[in-house]
Amino acid sequence: IKVEVGNFEMGSSDGRSDEQPVHKVEITKPFCIGKYEVSFEEYDTFCDATLRYTKPKTRGEGRGEKPVIGVDWQEAVDYCNWLSDAEGLSPCYSGKGKMTKCDFSANGYRLPTEAEWEYAACGGQNSPGYIFAGSNDPDIVAWHGSNAEGAPHPAGEKKPNELGLYDMRGNSVEWGWDWDEADYYSH
Repeated sequence: IKVEVGNFEMGSSDGRSDEQPVHKVEITKPFCIGKYEVSFEEYDTFCDATLRYTKPKTRGEGRGEKPVIGVDWQEAVDYCNWLSDAEGLSPCYSGKGKMTKCDFSANGYRLPTEAEWEYAACGGQNSPGYIFAGSNDPDIVAWHGSNAEGAPHPAGEKKPNELGLYDMRGNSVEWGWDWDEADYYSH
């Protein structure tokens, strides 16, 4: 899904300390983001094709169209480069671990930045200001602790947000480009 440029208030004044302070962020370049979370089926294809990666384990709830879990950040970056190569695109990443560099001008797949992900989750410029990525009622748009029965669900079973993106709240944790640091927002 293409996400157009714009600006928004990023962060939370009443959330965790690593979500503060609220500050204005401008997205200056359009970007694309997956309509659904990467599924076990998609990630298993990567593992089969490369033979360098072990298929991640589930917690017993199955694979298929459920969002892949048990993948570390480096594996997510390597998946992006593999998918780029497989589709004839220029990979975005070079290096490994903290030495990994992202070429944002490359046309391949990459992880969104924290700001891009939050902007997309909030509906970009189409947002009327919902609390939960497409609704003020989390049950409409998200699998969460009260309705998910402790397991991820196949992507797209809940209502999408304003951009047509599914599961931007709940279901599974997603990787972004930025390293997770306690004082990230203060920088």
